[in-house]
Amino acid sequence: MSSAQYLSHDTIHALATPPGGALAIVRISGPRSREILDRITRGGSAAQAPRFFFRSKMWDPKATEERTALIDDGMAVYFENPKSHTGEEAAELFIHGGSAVAERLLEALSGLGSRQALAGEFSFRAVRNGKTSITAAQAVADLIAAKNAGAATLALEKMEGSQAKLITELAEGLRKLVTLAEIGIDFADQDVEELSLPVLKKRTQNILKRLEELESSFDRGRKIQDGIKAAFIGRPNAGKSSYFNALLGEERSIVSDQAGTTRDVVRESLTLRQGGRSITLRLEDTAGIRARTDDAIERIGMDRSLRAASECDFIAFIVEAGESSEEWEQSLAVWSAVGKPSEKTMVILTKTDRISPDGVQESRRKVADLGVQRIYPVSVVDSNGIRDSVRGIIEFGIPLVERAPGEVLLTRLDHLQAVRDAQEHLERAFAAPGEDFFASDLRQALNALGPVIGETLPDDILGRIFSEFCIGK
Repeated sequence: MSSAQYLSHDTIHALATPPGGALAIVRISGPRSREILDRITRGGSAAQAPRFFFRSKMWDPKATEERTALIDDGMAVYFENPKSHTGEEAAELFIHGGSAVAERLLEALSGLGSRQALAGEFSFRAVRNGKTSITAAQAVADLIAAKNAGAATLALEKMEGSQAKLITELAEGLRKLVTLAEIGIDFADQDVEELSLPVLKKRTQNILKRLEELESSFDRGRKIQDGIKAAFIGRPNAGKSSYFNALLGEERSIVSDQAGTTRDVVRESLTLRQGGRSITLRLEDTAGIRARTDDAIERIGMDRSLRAASECDFIAFIVEAGESSEEWEQSLAVWSAVGKPSEKTMVILTKTDRISPDGVQESRRKVADLGVQRIYPVSVVDSNGIRDSVRGIIEFGIPLVERAPGEVLLTRLDHLQAVRDAQEHLERAFAAPGEDFFASDLRQALNALGPVIGETLPDDILGRIFSEFCIGK
């Protein structure tokens, strides 16, 4: 997708609501919005004041027969330039939610010279016309994609400008330092302490420290927004996929009595909610791990399982209750293969419906010797213990995503890279031998933060950012 397409000033339209609802909203934006709305409503919009909803039938002006021209009977509203979300002439049409109705209306709009909007093009125009900041626009996309309450709160705070305000303050601090450094160069022959290089470097160090704090916040921010990385490990046929599916509420992994059926890492995102608390997991249901296998494909899956386990934040170690000596040896081999990470592991004792309560307790004592404190017996047949295990996962995960009220956390890779680039230039500035190099590095640090606050944002970066948005946003 070319970034140049976003820079056009033509009239665009898109369906702004997902399919399947009772109502649908179609958005129009651009210089011909009022003209097109008037034709769709057969003059019904001409007498209506901007920003007031009105009821109107909607027609296809290109229909060859009157009896087939009617599209729907709905509501509409017009926004005059620049008093709209996009900062240009705009309109919205509210119709019944059937897909056939929406498709006919979109075809009619295309026939009148409007074009289908690109992904995120409405938000792009809002940024271009000064109606919102790039950070706030990205926050809207984050809010739409939020999987849990913490992610939604984080996105709402960014929409309100918390992140932009902090980074703007840092940028302003850098801008002042650049000015002072350049003045210091001009008055190098005068002894002005406020302009001396040691004093300016000390002020630079304060900004650098705040940038380092922002960088370190990224890991927690991504865990809140995208979820904690979790891996399900265990010997083949221990019940990993069945427990995985019990959490998901539907079958996403292959469940079979044949050992080694799950051949790869199955990735899902799951939000667990209980007692007013919620946490999102990026689940990886891994292939069963055995001591050795002659199956090359299974070997690849096992290697990926080990890698997933080493990289995750949380491990659910699946052990079948009442394992035979041979099966227990296999489970111990798995535990050794992943490095015995007891601090981030919870043991799930599966298939407890198949053995006696005394047998379950014996299995608990056996796995307790592994050094794991969290042990949850479960049965996917009667759901016994599932809720307790969910509570345990939430209690484990909450400390990983806690944050102070109003604390600014980075969540986007492009913002993280900008902060890292600024840090690198500030570190160079701090080590600079003279005022000229110092001022140059400060300016480069300032430029690095520009894209985060909407300054010096190249067209190719803009296009890439907004292409990740949904159509109609």
